[in-house]
Amino acid sequence: MKRIILLIFFSFSFIYTNAQSFGFQIGKEKDIIEIPFEIHNNFIVVQVNINNSFNLKFIFDTGAEHTILSKNILAEVLGLTYDRPIRLIGADLNQELIAYVSTNVHLKVGNAIAPAQDILILSDDYFQLDEYVGLEIHGIIGADLFRNLVLKIDYKRNSIYLQRTSSFRAPKRKWKEIPVSIDKNKPYILAQATLGDKKTEVKLLFDTGASLSLLLHTNTSADIQLPENIIKGSVGRGLGGILEGYLGRVNRLEFGELFFNNIITNYQDVSDAISIESISNRNGILGHALISRFNVIIDYPKEKLYLLPHRRYNKKFKYDRSGLELIVSGKELKTITVYNLIEDSPAAEANFQKGDKILSVNGIPTQFLNLKGVSNKLTKKVGKKIRIKIKRGDQIMTLRFKLRNLI
Repeated sequence: MKRIILLIFFSFSFIYTNAQSFGFQIGKEKDIIEIPFEIHNNFIVVQVNINNSFNLKFIFDTGAEHTILSKNILAEVLGLTYDRPIRLIGADLNQELIAYVSTNVHLKVGNAIAPAQDILILSDDYFQLDEYVGLEIHGIIGADLFRNLVLKIDYKRNSIYLQRTSSFRAPKRKWKEIPVSIDKNKPYILAQATLGDKKTEVKLLFDTGASLSLLLHTNTSADIQLPENIIKGSVGRGLGGILEGYLGRVNRLEFGELFFNNIITNYQDVSDAISIESISNRNGILGHALISRFNVIIDYPKEKLYLLPHRRYNKKFKYDRSGLELIVSGKELKTITVYNLIEDSPAAEANFQKGDKILSVNGIPTQFLNLKGVSNKLTKKVGKKIRIKIKRGDQIMTLRFKLRNLI
């Protein structure tokens, strides 16, 4: 997958803590409720109906403590009112942002209903998710909606299931139980990371809203060191804007009986302005690119995590071999633009520039490829010849390069 697709994540915490969140309700007539989802550029996207109005698209995020409407322009038409401002800490773990609490909101997500929920409305669209997901995204479904239930994510059926913990029975056969702790509605696991020739224990946020595979906070442990082969630059986008850091690989990651080799890993410092305790003493994030290799069950009240590995769950992790970082914009999100370049990459050497509009790849117009299609072509085998037609200002030109490994 393309680099920017894998690296967007959201991390924030409340200074205001008195909001009421009642969550999804399961009536006596039903034991399990279903929420269908789609996968777009490594995000779980669900349809959300607010106050019986019209359907919106939200990202389903186990790493978000609360539910958020990111486009405040919709508040009035959805019948939302708010008067209590709160401060959020951005995903750069430094910048403070403003949001508002809207109370008694009716939410319907698939067959799940939360009749009287408090949600947050951002004062501005800090996420700008549309550019990276490739379709219009209106907000985030956070764990305050399902923290009192058993959550199952079935990637074979593209469905989320919610169940009361009183009727839930632990799965058997091929499912693996992994120790988990729940803090501020968020699940955390302990894993063993092999960095260089040393194995160290790391605490990771289990985060479906992070489209990456793995992120490590380099200043949370003396054992977390940057590998020799790294790429410097942005490691994603969240509340507060672009996140700076490095990209490399971890030799091996293990939890329970499960293991992964040569994982694409993002490295980022936690800001000096933030205490490690405020982010639950975590060392990093386990993201959706890795989580989606399993079916997942989280029993939130009993703090239990079960994983069912897919076939070849620990297959190789692919990474972009061009050096292009792309976003989408424009009418119907059809315009693909270079927003950043990796230094000393094939694309940089071919004289690509920030702001170039991608028109076609190897003769195929981008209107037929979309962002994911372009990204897939840029992860092909080493030595693959790539021919990209671009628009730069008023000029149309074709640039060529060969793919090669960057990390």
